[in-house]
Amino acid sequence: MMKRLVLIGLGAAAAATALPATAQDGPDNRLYIAPTVQYVSADSDRLVDDGIGFTMSVGKPITSGLNFELIGMMTELDSQIGGTTAEINGLGAQLLLFPSRGSSGTYGLMAVMQGFTDDHPATGNPNGLASYEGTIFDVGVGTLLSLGNAPLIGDVYARMEARYRFDSHDRREAGAGGTEGFYEGVLGFGLHIPLGPSPAELAAEKEAEEVALVEAISDSDNDGVADTDDQCPGTPSGAVVDSRGCERDSDGDGVKDSIDECPNTPAGREVNAKGCPLDTDGDGVLNSADQCPNTPEGLEVLANGCAISGDCRIPKPGEEVDENGCAVVTTVILRGVTFEFDKARLTANAKVILDQVADALLSVSQIDIELGGHTDSQGPQSYNQALSKRRAESVMKYLASRGVAESSMTAKGYGESKPIADNSTLDGRELNRRVELKILGESAGDEHAGKGAGDEHAGEGAGDEHAGEGAGDEHAGEGAEHAGEGAEEHAGDSAE
Repeated sequence: MMKRLVLIGLGAAAAATALPATAQDGPDNRLYIAPTVQYVSADSDRLVDDGIGFTMSVGKPITSGLNFELIGMMTELDSQIGGTTAEINGLGAQLLLFPSRGSSGTYGLMAVMQGFTDDHPATGNPNGLASYEGTIFDVGVGTLLSLGNAPLIGDVYARMEARYRFDSHDRREAGAGGTEGFYEGVLGFGLHIPLGPSPAELAAEKEAEEVALVEAISDSDNDGVADTDDQCPGTPSGAVVDSRGCERDSDGDGVKDSIDECPNTPAGREVNAKGCPLDTDGDGVLNSADQCPNTPEGLEVLANGCAISGDCRIPKPGEEVDENGCAVVTTVILRGVTFEFDKARLTANAKVILDQVADALLSVSQIDIELGGHTDSQGPQSYNQALSKRRAESVMKYLASRGVAESSMTAKGYGESKPIADNSTLDGRELNRRVELKILGESAGDEHAGKGAGDEHAGEGAGDEHAGEGAGDEHAGEGAEHAGEGAEEHAGDSAE
């Protein structure tokens, strides 16, 4: 017996010191299993031969130097006094103590199990057998040796242990009899298989996530949008970008803000490479407002983009057209031509409009025109007739001062006789107060005779006919428009 114990001790020392130590890549807190085959050097008092046993442990590190395991044991030992086999089974727990887990796989162990023994030789029983329950205590040492990564299961360690076991029982007749326990040595060889990714794999995954995060937040062009989300990765330094990393186009005209020379272009307008609305015919009127988009070069145009003569206005639904598909227009309302209250004196805004009209007249062949003054129905009809005539003459004189031949112009006053809107409303009366330019004829041979002049609202771009009138509008406070008629008998009639 003593000789066997010495051999077991030497084996334990060899297992604990001779085998290479393994070091973990950081703390390994994974659950693991440990199937182990054991060689049991049986106590001679058992009256059995040495035998082979098997254990299965399930464990987990609970601190940096301590593992806790549940263990199950099964051992079969052949009897020396009969043809039977003793079965020794156990179920319990054990602790593994690692003095230096970081640099060595060597550990000490302590185990306690509830033992169940059947068909054990017993010289004290008539049938020569005894079964009993007892408590099994193990102490010993062990070590882990890395075997590398195995397919499907990953990290695997060889596990080698040397144990000194005490099988305590109360059947003194068991074995040779007279004892309350058996002492034996156990050598174990098995595997230690962690479950799940290793610390190294977890570290690699974390590093990969960090790299991915760095890549995700990398912003090569420094525009504030990560490269992974940046749809315009080469944005110039300092450019203001949207959430896609592309330069902003605040007015939605398709031209980036950094090169847009017209940053507030209204929605839907066609623009050039500089972001400015197009003026295809170069007449100074944008395409969006140009009713004569193909004005010949050199012709002066009104605010609607049409020349007085020699131009082609796009017809509106229902308008008469000529053989070229152009609207036939002979009368133009000079929007924006307004007068001082109850007078025939032109406002400053009206002179700006008439300067444009004069330039348009001078840019075409000699034509004869009529300038017609119109009023609304407020006030005496005779007064409105006279006022409209004076105002038409005032327009004619101003155009003459700008170089238009006076002999080509005629001034007429129509008063309230030709309304174009409802005189019962404020807006309608405003539309009725107007000056119209009517084309009477052109020099022979002009192929565009009768065309041009554009829309009846030519001149609108320079301002509404009441622009600048303010409190001087002859119809201001229409509810009292006839108040104090007497000395100012016509103070409320239509002036423009």
